[in-house]
Amino acid sequence: MNRESVLYRRLDDSSFTGRHGKLYTVIILGHLFDGFDINMIGFVLAGVVATFGLKSSQAGFLASSAFLGMAVGSAVIGPLVDKVGRKRGLIIAIIIYAIFSLLCAFAHSYASLLLFRILEGVGLGAEIPVVFTYLGEFMPTAYRSRMLASSVFFWQAASVIAALVAIVLVPHFGWRAMFVAGVIPAIVVLLIWSLVPESVRFLIQRGRLEDAERIVDSISTVSAAEVSVAADTPSVPHKVSTRRIFAGNYGRLTTGVWIMQFVGGFVFFGLATWLPSIFTKMGFSFVHSLAYTAVITGSGAIGNVVGGLLSDKLGTRRTLTTFFLLGGIFLMLWGTAHTPGTMMLIGILAAFFGFGGAGGVLFAYTSALYPTTVRATGTGWAALWQRMGGIVAPYLLGVLIGLHVSAYIFFLLLGMLMLVGTAAAIWLTHELSNKSLEQIDSEISM
Repeated sequence: MNRESVLYRRLDDSSFTGRHGKLYTVIILGHLFDGFDINMIGFVLAGVVATFGLKSSQAGFLASSAFLGMAVGSAVIGPLVDKVGRKRGLIIAIIIYAIFSLLCAFAHSYASLLLFRILEGVGLGAEIPVVFTYLGEFMPTAYRSRMLASSVFFWQAASVIAALVAIVLVPHFGWRAMFVAGVIPAIVVLLIWSLVPESVRFLIQRGRLEDAERIVDSISTVSAAEVSVAADTPSVPHKVSTRRIFAGNYGRLTTGVWIMQFVGGFVFFGLATWLPSIFTKMGFSFVHSLAYTAVITGSGAIGNVVGGLLSDKLGTRRTLTTFFLLGGIFLMLWGTAHTPGTMMLIGILAAFFGFGGAGGVLFAYTSALYPTTVRATGTGWAALWQRMGGIVAPYLLGVLIGLHVSAYIFFLLLGMLMLVGTAAAIWLTHELSNKSLEQIDSEISM
């Protein structure tokens, strides 16, 4: 067995160690602070409107401006990270959103705030695909799906933290304090990240086997002697063109990933934007609308954890199909509910299976699908389609609400879109669970 194969096997067959736990902690902190910066805008918007005397159209564009930057960040970070490394790429992303978050705090006009928020979004959008790429390349095979999917829990839960911080800061220090708060966690993560290693798989692809071996020695519970007589790990080429993402079987699978990511982004960001308004339109008070939305969003975050656990047991493909299907069904049923109890129950189930559980499993699937040399590119470009869904959904759903369509039509549309994602999960996916990243590439490339 060659030296590279031994290193791969030691990574994949290891137990989950304390070192894995430390790496995972850094990852979830990155997700948490990324989610904080994205979700804070709703809690500062009223103050920004008052400061700059904004029209509703200007306020709406400012609220969605970060997604424009995130789309750019998702598109450009992948090729960069596949060349300079996962660790360096994440540091770049954190520096970008920390700098521009601070500049947002000192914006002197609507135009400058809008520009800084878009540029902040570039860093926020770059962070997510790098995090999934890095985490997926370190986790043992038996734990990969659950750890990747559960990390999304912290990204979604960050909206609750943003709300609590806003309650403390905004009344006493104004809306600018929230952007300053967004910088502090980024600095902490940057310091922590300087202490964690580069991805072993990236180092192997660059021929830095000694560096890779030192890292594996510090993290794996499997020694080289224990895998020396095992079957050889499938070999993978060290140089793969970006065209590989669209070639052969990868072309079909990339199409499926992009469809599911667009659907997931459309449903998640569409509901996050308009769900309180829908509840208010149905006759619930503003306070109850916010409370219901918080509970429903929280159930979606929990769905990420459960989805990850199930995908390691049932398989990623089966879990994706089940969660997209049930999410679509419950979304369509949601529009028929009218009492608070029924609305809450169906909403919790729709979020748990749909824009919650399905989203976490989907990112776990995406980040394991592509070869190491183009993994960050494939993950970043898939995330771009999620951002596109986040850009399109608030506008299109806003048009529907402006046309005074019923809540039934609103939820029916989202449910049917989830069924499109279900079809993609059935026919345009490949089973990845309990397989090494090199085995996955070998199977798809055949």
